[in-house]
Amino acid sequence: MTKGRLGGAVLCRLALVALPALLAGCAVDQEAEGARTQRERPPLETVLARLPAGAAGFERGATVDVAPGDPTAGKVVEYATGGRVAVGHVFVYDSGKPNVTAADLPPEVERAVSEGTALPSDRTGRELTIASRGPVPARGGDLSCAFLEGRFGRLQVERQVCVGVAAGRFLRVQVTMPRNGASGVDARAFATEIAAAARGS
Repeated sequence: MTKGRLGGAVLCRLALVALPALLAGCAVDQEAEGARTQRERPPLETVLARLPAGAAGFERGATVDVAPGDPTAGKVVEYATGGRVAVGHVFVYDSGKPNVTAADLPPEVERAVSEGTALPSDRTGRELTIASRGPVPARGGDLSCAFLEGRFGRLQVERQVCVGVAAGRFLRVQVTMPRNGASGVDARAFATEIAAAARGS
């Protein structure tokens, strides 16, 4: 065996010996990064406390678990205008992810839209379809939104579903209101104010 081939064989053996250690080092680094993220991300209750008592004409109501017993499902805060002409829901959750980023948004937006168009099977005469999609500007990053239209019985309604990231978690802001009977209600302004508050900006 020539000196060059001998050297190459030795290097290959050394690489094989070192590989497990390198992989172990990467795993430790990832665990450390995950722990650091968990320490830096504020508790869910801190984010909920940032949400205002009122925003864009909506008043804050009750805060409840989305799915009791499942902390990854987060919490939902109800908002409503006077007379409950328009109703808003603010969801804050992580779906088990240690640190939600913008890269996690596309599939979550689709899930939120799917849930936004879903209607109870025991209630007939209700339907919602996607009328359009687009971003809603907000401090800290645009919200990805879908604008739905349909009816609840004879009542023509519209629903706005927006998803973004706030404090390492998903933030979903949903508003449902009559299509022609909610003058003065600005669902986009509500979503923008809520996002800014949840992000602490």
